[in-house]
Amino acid sequence: MSQKEGVSLYSNSQKLSYYHLVQLTPDLLSVLESPEESKYLRIKAAGPSSFAHLCSYSRTFRIRQISQSNTLLLLSAMHNATDTESDTQIHDFSNDALSAAYISQLPGSFLECVPAIPQLDFSFVPIYEGSDLIDSSTQRDPLRRSEVALRLPMSEYEFEGGWINSLCAEVSGYTVRLSDDLVLRLLPVLVAAIYAQRLDPCRFFAADVFAAVEDEEEPYTVIEAVLKRFSTTRIEPYCLHREQLTRWFGIRVLADYAHHEIKLSEFQSKWQSILPSMLELECDISLLTGEYVQPTINTIKYLPSMGLPIEPARRFASLFAAKSSWAVEEIMPFIEGIENDKAKINSLFMKFSRKKTVMGKTVIFKRGA
Repeated sequence: MSQKEGVSLYSNSQKLSYYHLVQLTPDLLSVLESPEESKYLRIKAAGPSSFAHLCSYSRTFRIRQISQSNTLLLLSAMHNATDTESDTQIHDFSNDALSAAYISQLPGSFLECVPAIPQLDFSFVPIYEGSDLIDSSTQRDPLRRSEVALRLPMSEYEFEGGWINSLCAEVSGYTVRLSDDLVLRLLPVLVAAIYAQRLDPCRFFAADVFAAVEDEEEPYTVIEAVLKRFSTTRIEPYCLHREQLTRWFGIRVLADYAHHEIKLSEFQSKWQSILPSMLELECDISLLTGEYVQPTINTIKYLPSMGLPIEPARRFASLFAAKSSWAVEEIMPFIEGIENDKAKINSLFMKFSRKKTVMGKTVIFKRGA
């Protein structure tokens, strides 16, 4: 028995067998039996060279082909159950006849649907710099929201989360991503408007904030996209998410000033200086987990997990190039981005690194180092 890493959605259907069997795991069966999940069932792929994924409302499965050389028999139990049998009676199939059929047209393989972590890559969506700085790139190959969703192999719920986190909005009916500079300008203005109008920062509506910033030339969809991105809820009324807001500003400072190693105190000072003062936010470095590495205890460097290779061997190589040894709690966020099963994560550590106990703590080193 052998397996392929994935199946292409763009295969020539004329070359394929008539039947395609799909293994029904408990996870997949629960999706198929749920009206809410199955209503959104789609098979999607990012492109011709990408693997196919089965997506429901909240679940994403990668489709793999499992080849086998064994003869395939379809079996069904036949028994003479009567109408008087109780629903709670345990039936013994050991004395029943089995009906077997060999289907010669069935292929020597089946499809396996494996739970997958979607990659929230909206990089192909044009950047929007603002109504007064409409770039020509926003006019090139415009995509509507539904078209963007079809190009991203993930469930509807995961797509909605990615849309919000990537600061996507529809302007004039087409999808754009708000630029960091635009959000950096708008965020303090919107937060100030919430407090100036004495709106409850944990229960406000986008229309009220939009009305309070009438001097802004940005459309309502842009204002709402910013407010929703930094809210604890996806639906109104919105509530400012203080930790997410603080984290976003911190990542921007990392990206602007820490592509090379800088002093931690210098970074924290710059971070504090750009936060909206009325929120009295604290620069807790733990909020930036998965976005930085500390080459030394007093220095910091920008290292976004989303920018690292997906392939495990290359990801470990990049991590050890950034730092020769890692504490388990430091490296874990970068590994969980490609695998969330604990057993598989341990297998990755065993394959691409070695562990050593230093002063009572587990430290991860490059294999062979």
